[in-house]
Amino acid sequence: MYSKSNLRLLAAVMLAAALPLCVPGAPLKDPSTDPTPAESSGEEDEEEGIVKTWRTVISFAERHKKEFEDEFQGNAEFHSLVNNSFPVFPKTFLSKEACFQRLVQGLLKYTVLLKHVDKEYHNSSIVTGVNEAIPRLIKQIIANIGNGDRVVALTSSQEQQLLKELDSPDDYERKMTAHRILYSMRNFIIDSRRSFRTFCTNRT
Repeated sequence: MYSKSNLRLLAAVMLAAALPLCVPGAPLKDPSTDPTPAESSGEEDEEEGIVKTWRTVISFAERHKKEFEDEFQGNAEFHSLVNNSFPVFPKTFLSKEACFQRLVQGLLKYTVLLKHVDKEYHNSSIVTGVNEAIPRLIKQIIANIGNGDRVVALTSSQEQQLLKELDSPDDYERKMTAHRILYSMRNFIIDSRRSFRTFCTNRT
């Protein structure tokens, strides 16, 4: 028979052996199924980088209304610039991949359309800022979805044809086309960021 002192000693030894296996607050699941802290942190950093670049593009695009009103002094309405012939962003998608592919495809087309804007407003800070940020945003999104090979940029002949269609002998019409591009691009960027938040993050 064990004495009371021996029983207390045996209980203490068994408790000490069990402590490393029971960490307060630790989930009771197979650790091999959980993402590592490094993986989780990497995904959050990627999303944060995309959101930051998005905000940069939007900050430049938001300047358009004031510049338009300063130029035309009430002789043209800003909301008359609505034109659905330029890329628009759908409200719903079946998957994150479809959403991002449409986004990158649209951004690639706007990089071409912005060449017309730059031709009419060569010193525009909006065009300069957006042209610097959009390629970075495209790269970040392609890295996030991992299937950039499905996104095809316009060929040089397609670019030339598109820009030719935008040209006009009328100076006023060329400038209005440039403003329609900026107006449509702003809406595209804002609508696409809303979809990005739906699929990837709750950040605003």
